[in-house]
Amino acid sequence: MVSTPFNTLWREYDEWFEKHRNLYLSELKAIELASKDAPKPWLEVGVGTARFASPIGIEVGIDPSTPMLGIARLRGVDVVAAVGEELPFRSKSFGSVFMVVTLCFLDNPTKALREAYRVLVDGGKLIVGLVPLDSDWGRYYQRLKEQGHRFYRFARFYTVDETLDLLKSSGFLPELYISTLRLSKPGGAEVLENPIPGLYRDAGFVVIRASKA
Repeated sequence: MVSTPFNTLWREYDEWFEKHRNLYLSELKAIELASKDAPKPWLEVGVGTARFASPIGIEVGIDPSTPMLGIARLRGVDVVAAVGEELPFRSKSFGSVFMVVTLCFLDNPTKALREAYRVLVDGGKLIVGLVPLDSDWGRYYQRLKEQGHRFYRFARFYTVDETLDLLKSSGFLPELYISTLRLSKPGGAEVLENPIPGLYRDAGFVVIRASKA
């Protein structure tokens, strides 16, 4: 799980959510909708500065970046310094696990997903938020990666189909899709959008909820 840029650029990372507030709030609405009725307790893998965990009430978060964990703690989340590939929790100890724009920063996404599977109770939920590689926003971030962007050069973006393959191979059964960022485009106006149930291929942010089989 990548920590290098987030240890030194944590402030710049956190400020993104204010500079692009409509994008952030659109994504947050999608995560909130996907989390409805998801069993507790909740864990976020890659909690960062708790921009998603704090507003929706995720109790526990892990991240390898110590500075970011300090901010997450101030925002009311119980935090642990750890990586997604090696979760320091007992098996079957969480009702739901969240990964919001986290898969793309994992060294070994399959191992991290299997760890999420392990710590979930039977029938527990995995909620994954991603910027699909084959969307306008995904292609935009991929270009930034190729240009050596300080954050995105460490990322490996996935299409929705690739993400579904990873989930299914790790034992998860996708059950719900939420889409947003269909109106906001890179370089254009950033508008606050309401999430739409279903998988829309023009969405710049997609949430997949899956059950532990």
